[in-house]
Amino acid sequence: MAALAEDLMQNPFLRVLRASFEDLYRRAAERGEATMLLVPCAECLEGEGFSQIFIETHVLQAACVPGCFMNLCGQGIEIKDASVSTHLGFTEHRTCEVLQTESMFDFGGTFRVLVIDRPLIGRYRTVQSAIDRAQAAGKAKSGAGPGAGSGAAGMGLPALPGHSDQPAEWLNSAPAIQDALFDEVDRFRKTFVQVPGCEQSTAERIREIVDDAVKKLVKHHQLIQPTHRKQLELHVSRNTYAVLHSFVFPHLQRILSGPEERLERGVRSYATVADLLGAIPGAQGRGLGLVDLTGCCEQLAEIDHKITPHEKIACIDEAHSVLQRCIAEGAKVAAIGGSGSGAIEITGDDVLSLFILAAYKSSLQHRLAHIAHVEMYLQGSDAQFQEGGYAVSALQAALQFFLEERRHADAAQAHTRSTTNIFASYLQPAGGGSVGGPTIDESDADLDRAGMHL
Repeated sequence: MAALAEDLMQNPFLRVLRASFEDLYRRAAERGEATMLLVPCAECLEGEGFSQIFIETHVLQAACVPGCFMNLCGQGIEIKDASVSTHLGFTEHRTCEVLQTESMFDFGGTFRVLVIDRPLIGRYRTVQSAIDRAQAAGKAKSGAGPGAGSGAAGMGLPALPGHSDQPAEWLNSAPAIQDALFDEVDRFRKTFVQVPGCEQSTAERIREIVDDAVKKLVKHHQLIQPTHRKQLELHVSRNTYAVLHSFVFPHLQRILSGPEERLERGVRSYATVADLLGAIPGAQGRGLGLVDLTGCCEQLAEIDHKITPHEKIACIDEAHSVLQRCIAEGAKVAAIGGSGSGAIEITGDDVLSLFILAAYKSSLQHRLAHIAHVEMYLQGSDAQFQEGGYAVSALQAALQFFLEERRHADAAQAHTRSTTNIFASYLQPAGGGSVGGPTIDESDADLDRAGMHL
């Protein structure tokens, strides 16, 4: 830990906050004890070019749960035992040591300031803190070689199945490209991200921003393996969607609130599982109501706690895998308990029927908004999650079952819509307008007013 207390008035982060983001600083200070300010120590900072996202990430507001806070980007932070940890909403987990605690009075309010040994996001210079020394001592005892577990490795994203931490190091080790990426994202989120009818344009613009950053990183690191490019694209895309989450997802919730209500009415229209099985074509007499769907339902509910489409796809894929394992186990039990006269055949229709049951039982909220969020990423992208893409389609079809049950009045229009794609059904202009959305001309006018031409 630093031998001497740092002079906060000379800290680069705090000086930039007070000088360049005065309105934000004033509002935070006026809230007094409800505000907590995290200040990365001067030693760990590289330069003084802080973006608004970087600043907002470190300004905290107290939450209802003791020790838990939310920053101005809507992300969760926990402060416990002289450490600060990133939680809900961050694409990488990071634990920072509190080096210094101060109280400040400004603009009529008194608030706490914690000096930490590294920022919550972005690159940094390693400070030899108590945590670092303990980790180094542990590695020495375990015989770890030099360079093992370096600071860069600790900055990786939470790993998705089958993906490594290497892309995080590629991004963090190219600070100029990283800064340009997040500056571009910061500018973009102030344009047409929340304009109704522009969801497809938003998805396309995100892909353009990601592709541009990936090309620069590939050239910078001289990467020649196609797999490296795909891994890098996944990582950059996840970071971009994470930064935009507090803008994109609430917008999808609002614009899909009407269809979501119809979906909920469709789900509630079945009083029991038996009623639902009786309405699913081909599900009668198959014993599907006996399959334990608890694990599948839990995985679907977990989607509510994810902020990027990539993580949501991983949850859907795992839910589908759990469902298939439950079917296999149920078939084995039935075969052992039966006469053994023949094999039990599980069809693709049975899997879909059970996914409908899982959607019915799951506590997942904002289902259409989550699916639309996933579609934003998947549309026009090569980053299909292999089996995960099939699982997403299965969940789309399961939700569509309940929507179709509530759409008898619209049957004449049903053949013109996709049966699974939320974008095609609700968000994209069709025949001069989308369901509940603006016309194409209105959307174009909104784009011009919002500054689409970047």
